[in-house]
Amino acid sequence: MLGKREALVKEKTGYLKNEKHKTYYEIHTPVQASSDSKPIILLAGGPGLSFTTLTPLLHLAEGRQVIAYDQLGSGQSTRSESIESLNIKDFTDQFSSMVRELGLNKFHLLGHSWGSILAVEIAVMFPEKTKSLILHSGIADWQKCLKEREQFEEDHFPRELKRIKKKAKEGIKLSEEEADYFTTEFSERFYCRVDHPDYLIRALADKDVRTNQLIWDSEWNEEMARFTVCDKLSEIKCDALVVSGRFDGLSVGQAPLFEAGIPCSKHVEFRNSSHYAHIEEQQGFLDSVIGFINKVESDELHSNNK
Repeated sequence: MLGKREALVKEKTGYLKNEKHKTYYEIHTPVQASSDSKPIILLAGGPGLSFTTLTPLLHLAEGRQVIAYDQLGSGQSTRSESIESLNIKDFTDQFSSMVRELGLNKFHLLGHSWGSILAVEIAVMFPEKTKSLILHSGIADWQKCLKEREQFEEDHFPRELKRIKKKAKEGIKLSEEEADYFTTEFSERFYCRVDHPDYLIRALADKDVRTNQLIWDSEWNEEMARFTVCDKLSEIKCDALVVSGRFDGLSVGQAPLFEAGIPCSKHVEFRNSSHYAHIEEQQGFLDSVIGFINKVESDELHSNNK
């Protein structure tokens, strides 16, 4: 299989550097690339997680160019020990710099989880460059997400998980066994419902926790505690594919917000998946993305030829 992919795809890796940070990137290009197809840029979740969490999506490069990069504070890019603070603008500035340095004029965007937040911001910043948007297990409104999680837990948590969660909320110290049980059970049911592939295990082990805290910890970042992108969704003029997993215990109740807010959007739910549908139902996920992007480009070509 690896040899087959190597015959279909060529890879380029490198670093983009400025006075503030370095950005590691990879460009995967099909050997027989169509001059009409636009690249797809991958935006990983976290932050603090390498783009390698999206490894299955590199298979898209068998049909079009795929560009992946490690965001600030993750993977092989500048890590958090060299960063004092972070906000959304730091990440969009990094993206803008990369687009400029690589000479990208038009692209499709795929954002997973936290990456969906960046994808929306970028689509609003670059309406002429963004050809389509794929929001995968994304976050539209943080406070609504937290509220929806409470109902999700009531509906889906088994009795033992509810007991442990209640104990923790009451400020009672959990035993090591209880904490480990909760983490394992939650992950297997509501984070990734299949055995974690090696690349995900490595990425999670390499997660830059401080980067994640600089964004999501309300004591460090009050901006994200109030985060909502719902007021910007109507500004998105390109087609959007909203993807969710039925058992996603993190991005709860967010897909309807995206679908309602983005004028040209379509929602696809993977009914056997949680937060990592691109791993849990890999082929179905890839087929949905390929079909969506091909239709966007076909419709555009047809419109231009009228």
